[in-house]
Amino acid sequence: MNDIRSTIVLIAELAVLFFAVTFAIQLFQARFGSDRLRRWIGGRPVVAALKGIALGFVTPFCTFTAVPMLVGLRQARVTPAGYVAFIVAAPVLDPVLFGALVLIAGLKTATIYAAIAFTGAMTLALIAERADLDRRLPPPVDLTDDATCASAGASGSTGWRGLRTEAPMAARAARRLLVGMAPILLLGVALSIAIELAVPPSVTERLTAAHPALSIPIAAALGTPLYVSTALFVPLADSLTTAGVGLGAIVALTIAGAGANLPEFVILSKLARPRIIATFFVYVFGVAVVGGFVTQAILG
Repeated sequence: MNDIRSTIVLIAELAVLFFAVTFAIQLFQARFGSDRLRRWIGGRPVVAALKGIALGFVTPFCTFTAVPMLVGLRQARVTPAGYVAFIVAAPVLDPVLFGALVLIAGLKTATIYAAIAFTGAMTLALIAERADLDRRLPPPVDLTDDATCASAGASGSTGWRGLRTEAPMAARAARRLLVGMAPILLLGVALSIAIELAVPPSVTERLTAAHPALSIPIAAALGTPLYVSTALFVPLADSLTTAGVGLGAIVALTIAGAGANLPEFVILSKLARPRIIATFFVYVFGVAVVGGFVTQAILG
């Protein structure tokens, strides 16, 4: 009964956050315009990537609530370097997750983790820009209210028309995106809960402790299907530390779980083609493994 209640509460919280983030982004774009947002998160690829990472850091969204921001950035036609850096950095460079890692594994480990996550986000963002990712993605999701836009076009008004006019339009846009994403959102939540129940911390602890030489790739592989929220990460990382699992495995698990998990795959399937999503997940898995071995080499 408690599990059912917790699931309902989690779904309600995510739906409210999803709606609120979309609503805020739509209002922001209406007030300041897509051109200004594009300039703020634009510039040369390195600069755009740095801005995207900074935006991901100051908006510590989980996988689910980062999606509306990604939609908004693509609507504004922000360059791939900017929005790829954001979608990679937002869940991985979460300040709360970083703080939890400091408490569990120490400041040095957390700093190495952040440096590896930053480097991984920056590198993928520059690769996406170089590959002209926009040409390989479906068109941005259109949240415009056709009737309202037609009315605005007829009256010649295209700028900010006041909060009383813009707020209902933003709310309708947020509702359309939430309704469109609801089945995927529910599936992602269901998968994350099912995986959490099927793969308790004891399983991860047992597998990584039983194979010390392979603990890092095993931890990264186990992290990929998991949705590593702070609530799940703390007991999992703590149990691994208590069991004597190396810090490299904990870093690998954190990067893979936060940056490339199965629920995220389900959510992003609504916005990108399977080949691109698969490439993204393989890349993050590789960063997790390399990060684990780098951590192990530095800290012994």
